[in-house]
Amino acid sequence: MSKDPKRLKADSAYRIKRARKKKPMRLVELAIVVLFLIIVAYAASFVVQVTKGYSQERPAVEYFINLQILNGCGQPGIAGLLTDRLERRILKPLTVRVVDAANFDHFDVDTTFLVSRTADTAAVKLLARQLGLDDDIACRELEDNYMNIGATLVVGKDYKRLLNGQPAGSTAGNPQPRSD
Repeated sequence: MSKDPKRLKADSAYRIKRARKKKPMRLVELAIVVLFLIIVAYAASFVVQVTKGYSQERPAVEYFINLQILNGCGQPGIAGLLTDRLERRILKPLTVRVVDAANFDHFDVDTTFLVSRTADTAAVKLLARQLGLDDDIACRELEDNYMNIGATLVVGKDYKRLLNGQPAGSTAGNPQPRSD
């Protein structure tokens, strides 16, 4: 059977149209591939920049203390106020988390002091230095230490120095009269 010439002509015209339509599709496909490669190269540049970039080693936290704050000065709310301020003031390699804030058994404590609740007093001495307190630390372990308290800060009547960030022996803010 021979094919009809009209049909052959229509068939070849269809193939030509089909070939012309494929070219724009190939162009779109090529554009998508190029765009994808650009995005991959851009993302790879970030990976290289991050891995080769300036990296600093963070010092590891060497000491972690669960701190109990007891109000021994009688000023209402002072233990809670110190809780908010102390955690922000402590510097590395020490990390402090306040786990309890309450009242001491009496309110006539003149000078703020620390008590270590563990036999190892190194972290508590570091805390005392950062707070400007005497680093001659007493050690009294708790019987039922279910909160894992590492140290107790008993706040005395000199609490304003702790709030202002001044060392305990400092007289800044409380100038003493000169005796000439």
